[in-house]
Amino acid sequence: MVSAPIYIFLFIYFAFLAVFVFYSLVNIYHLVSTGALTMVSFVATFFVSALSVIVLFFTWQFLQNADWQQPITVWNNEWISFNSNLF
Repeated sequence: MVSAPIYIFLFIYFAFLAVFVFYSLVNIYHLVSTGALTMVSFVATFFVSALSVIVLFFTWQFLQNADWQQPITVWNNEWISFNSNLF
């Protein structure tokens, strides 16, 4: 049986957030450097940023009381065993 603590998934989520923030900052940099400061680009950037903040808020609320030391079973050999009573 292979098990891992749940905080491994938290580190994967943090890596995803780091990549997302990097691409968001590159996007804003390109908007400013190319002079594409139109109302459409502002609304789209605001919409994506607002949704990101809302997702982060609900993620924080949902994961606040999690037990990060709790192991999760990744693979169990008994999942693929055959029951001899069936044959």
